[in-house]
Order: sequence, then structure tokens, then C-alpha cells
Amino acid sequence: MSYILVTGGAGYIGSHTVIELVNHGYKVVIVDNLCNSSYDAVARIEYIVKQHVPFFNVDLRDSDALDKVFKQYDIQGVIHFAALKAVGESTKIPLQYYDNNIGGTISLLNVMKANSVKTVVFSSSATVYGDATRFENMIPIPEHCPNDPTNPYGKTKYMIEQILKDIHTADNQWRSAILRYFNPIGAHPSGLLGEDPLGIPNNLLPYLAQVAIGRRDKLSIFGNDYDSHDGTPIRDYIHVVDLAKGHISALNYLNKLETGEGLFREWNLGTGKGSTVFDVYHAFCKAVGRELPYEVAGRRGGDVLNLTANATRANTELKWEATLSVEDACKDLWKWTTENPFGFNIDNYKWQVFNDDKSDYSNRLHTVSFANGFKVSLANRGALLQSVVKNGTSVVCGFQDPSRYIEKSNPFFGTTVGRVANRIGGAKFELNGNTYQLAANEGANTLHGGFHGYDKQTFFGPVAKQEKNGDKVVNTFLFKYEDKDGNNGFPGDVECVIKYTVDDESVGIEFIGSHLETSPAEATVINLTNHSYFNISGTDSTDGTVVKAITNTQLEVDDSLLPTGKFVPTHTDITKPTKIGPDCAFDYCFVVNEAGSGIDTRSDELKPVLEATHPNTNIKLVAATTDPAFQLYTGTGIDTPGFKPRSGFCVENSRFVNAINVPEWRKQVIVKRGETYGSKAKYTFVDA
Repeated sequence: MSYILVTGGAGYIGSHTVIELVNHGYKVVIVDNLCNSSYDAVARIEYIVKQHVPFFNVDLRDSDALDKVFKQYDIQGVIHFAALKAVGESTKIPLQYYDNNIGGTISLLNVMKANSVKTVVFSSSATVYGDATRFENMIPIPEHCPNDPTNPYGKTKYMIEQILKDIHTADNQWRSAILRYFNPIGAHPSGLLGEDPLGIPNNLLPYLAQVAIGRRDKLSIFGNDYDSHDGTPIRDYIHVVDLAKGHISALNYLNKLETGEGLFREWNLGTGKGSTVFDVYHAFCKAVGRELPYEVAGRRGGDVLNLTANATRANTELKWEATLSVEDACKDLWKWTTENPFGFNIDNYKWQVFNDDKSDYSNRLHTVSFANGFKVSLANRGALLQSVVKNGTSVVCGFQDPSRYIEKSNPFFGTTVGRVANRIGGAKFELNGNTYQLAANEGANTLHGGFHGYDKQTFFGPVAKQEKNGDKVVNTFLFKYEDKDGNNGFPGDVECVIKYTVDDESVGIEFIGSHLETSPAEATVINLTNHSYFNISGTDSTDGTVVKAITNTQLEVDDSLLPTGKFVPTHTDITKPTKIGPDCAFDYCFVVNEAGSGIDTRSDELKPVLEATHPNTNIKLVAATTDPAFQLYTGTGIDTPGFKPRSGFCVENSRFVNAINVPEWRKQVIVKRGETYGSKAKYTFVDA
């Protein structure tokens, strides 16, 4: 399978282009040294497109490391974004710009040549034209306008264009598409991706967005005495999604050339329509819903009245046209800004690679810390809860070594369990006249989704965000996995989203299972839970933990641990304080609502169903759920290195066990095409 290598694919324009590449059927590899970008952009790309995108933290000047990527993947072409890109900064540190931008490109081209890859789409810039107003009839600017960049950044782009032109002259099989951008603006309409400038933004809209959310006092408008309808300069603003699609059009154009035929060609990517600074200002204020503060300052040196694109060549040859407006860009930018006020930078959140192979970013450990010492860690594998620390005490069983999570002896520590949690009797069920045979991984039954359940999957994301409400800080993390029809024998395509909501005393989990409209099956079965083991004792044993539940009613089970259909009291009245230990153990599905539930309980009351304390510590755990039942398991069967029986206990939100095979309970777990399963759980840790 062949791939497109995207250099700088974690950046603003690069990340949007990767999404468009995937949407158009291309496989992509990203190379980025993250000097002015974040891997969180790659995580969100995967979350959006629902597929893995290989990533390498490589500086293009490291030819050996870059060559290894070409050797590992069958690269058919390159889209080259990677560059330092701030005009003002380039005038202060020109050597770094020449070294990084030109040196990196030369290294890339040498590696491409060594691997017989001769197709490149180059991210150039309208800055190569310099002051186009010095020529007659060059506004809007056509591609044949003379080049005379006025700053080191623009000069690096111009020099790279010349290098590519010279390579094509020397070997006419090279295919180089030169895309000269004008003013990219906006963000992905999902609100998950946008420009994430480090420090003070250099461009109009990112700066104005920071004014709107209070990070900057006011916007400075440089000059209101130009010969325009409102006195401010005219520029060509293009939505970043339109710009990204222009790269697909250019790549497709190159790929349609005859075998052995090369090309060197420049195209402007712009709207061909000018907007003044005040036009953009008013459009963004409309998107925000209020007027934003600004002041008019003097003109900046080098600014001119009108720099707009003549995009006729791209329109006719590439069959590409900008379709999104400035108003669209402002709306999308405001959505990105309000949902990510500090971009990808969240002050109490850090992540690290959680794989033995530290170059593999697919499984990361995500840690959020609060001022009171409360700390929570999550991982992509199984969207699992790896650690919770309260008052210096670790209160969740988990492994420090990521490889331990894939061992057979791992008792599902902390993980998401699905597609169906707990047991399905006989490893089969009937639905809409069809009998589905599942993987039997516990005797004759299916347990926790079978051999390839959600606990063994690497979830995409997370989408990490933070909200502040006064002194209260709340972090959210969204993980996503798409479970295909037939996995473990289950019918239907299901998109599973796990949303963690973490504050300074609790971990909330929202379970969302969407049976996709495009699924081949009319209906499927879903029951999701989290399988964390808790230990609030401060020791390696939960013995002596005192629990008290909302109910003492359980599902009666037979010798194979399948429900008989009866509701019965348990052997010990757990509605009264009960001390668990070797002589008082539980592994029962406790019933909160004998009537069961529908498929989506998220709007139901989040009921506290069990609280636990231990005399050794000053910690109380309160478990709550919207589900009609919960499984209390005191961990008698734990047998994995480092943990012994009763090292932890589970309180798992749940629908009734084997519900799909009990006629009165089936509605709890059957999800028709286009419907969504949902539930919530919450674990709160307070001082006892």
C-alpha cells in the first residue's frame, strides 16, 4: 500500500490537509519535529477520521531518520509544509530560517531522490511576490508576477521554488506543484482543529480571537488611510479547509500525468476576492456576537493597499475553487476558540508515550493534576483508567509497565469493557431472526466482549479540554474506537466514545455507543462499563474495607454465573455497613431498578449506589451510575504478578447480565441502526 508523506503534518495547514487526504482515500504518514506544533493535533486527526495515521518526530535535516521512514513505508509522493513561518521572526533570526527551511528541504529532496520518489506538492507563499503593487496590472496577482520577496521567510520559499525548478530541469521526471498561499484563516468545522500559535499571534484573526476570549486587550489596526472603502488594507483571506482541498487537487493533477512525464508548475490558492481588515473584523464580531475592542495605529513598514490572488489558473487547471466565505471562516474559528481557548495547551495536563517502543505514539498516558494533589492518569489502550491518587494514596489498581496490560493474567484493570460487558450465555443470541455465534472465552460463555473486546483496542484521541468555572477546574478527555461488523461475532458497525470528566475529587465516565447509519446490520447489542479495581486502604489488600450499597437485591445466578431471571437478596444485607474480606466476598449484579432501562440512560439521575471507606485512610469512595444495575466484585480471582486476591474491588455500572437472552430485559441492550446507547458512571473520592 502506498502512502503520501506529509511534512509538518501536525501544523495548522498540514493537519487540515491530512484530514482531506484521508477523506479522499489516501494513506498518510506524518513527519514533524513539533517545534511549532503539537502531537495533540495528530491525535485529533485520528479522532476525526477514525483511523491510525503513522507519525514520526523527525527533523527533516536528520536525513538518516527521514530515510528510515521512506524505507518503512511505500511513499508515492510528498506534501511539504514543514518550515518556520513567521515573517517578523524571520527578520530577527534569518540564519535559523535559512538553515531550517532550505536545509530541511534539501535533506528531504536528497532522501526522496535516493528512494526514487519524485512527486512533491510544495507549500509556498504569496510572500514570494513581495510588493506586487509596484507593477502595473498585477492586482489581483497572477502567477507570472515577478518575484521579489522582502523578508527572509519569503526568500526561503522563493529559493525552495528555484531548487525544485532546477531539479526538474536536470531530471524532467520530477513532478513539482508549487502552491502559493495568500491568507489562510478559519478552523475545522468540528471545532477540534485550528491554528494554535505559540506566543503572540502574527495574523489578524488568531489575534482577534484571543482578544475575544480575553487573552489580549485589544486589536491594533495598522492604518485606516488606505484607498479602500473603509481605509484599511485589502487582503485575500481563504478558509483553511478550502486551502487543504487545493493540495488534494494539485496532488491528483500530478498523479494524472502520463508515466514518466514530469512537471514544474505554480498555482495561486486564494479566493480572488479582497476583504479589508475592517470587513474581517466585523465578520468576526458577528460570529462572536459582540463588538471587540480595537485601536487604529500607524501603518506598518512594507504594508501595501491590495494583495489579492488571481486564482484563475488553479480554477481551470486543478478544477479547484474556494467555496467557503470569510463569514464561514469566522464562525469556524470562533467555535475552535471557544472550545479550545488555549489551543492544545492545558496547564494541568501532561502526556507521555505509554509503549515499550517510545517512538510509537498510538498509546499514550495522559495525566491531569490538581492543586489539592488529586491526580488521574488515562491511557489510549482500552481507554483505561490507569491511576488515581488521592491524599498521596494510589486508589486504583494499575500497571506502571504498559506491556503488563496485554498479559493474559491482567484482570481487565481499569479498562473499558465492550461491546457487551459481563456474560452472554452460550456465546450466542438471536436478533431479528438471525442467530449470532460469538467467541466463547469463558467456558461456553462470552465474557466482556470476547477475545478481541474493547479492553484490547487502542482508542483514538483523546480530545483533551479544560473548562474553568470560578475556582473549579474541570478536564474532559474523549476517546473513540470504531468496532466493525463481525468483530467477535457481533453484528453492526458501532462507534464507541468514552468521555472522562475529571475534577479535583472525581472521575466521571460517559459511555456512548452509536450504531452507525451505514451499518450493514439492522440492530446490534451493546452494554459498556469500566472495569477499574479500587483500593482505598493504603495497603496491598482491600480486607477491612467497609461498603454500603443502595440495594441488597441481586440477580440470582446459576452454576455458570448466568441469571435465572429472578431477583433475590444477597447473603449479607449490604444496605448496612459491611466489612469485606476472605469471609465476606461478592461477585453479584445488584439491581437498582427492577424495571430495567431503555438504551440511553444519560439523562436519568446519576444515583449514588455504593460508598466505601477503610479505617486506615481518610478516604471515602462514592460510586454512582445511571444504569439499572451494578456489578460488585471483591477481586477474589485476581492472580497477576504484583497483585493478589482482593487487591482491589470493582463497582461496574451495568445493564442486566445476559440481558439479550432474557425477553423481559432485551430492550436494555438492543440498539437499532442510527440509535445511540448511553450511560454514565461517576467515582468520587472525598475525605471521610
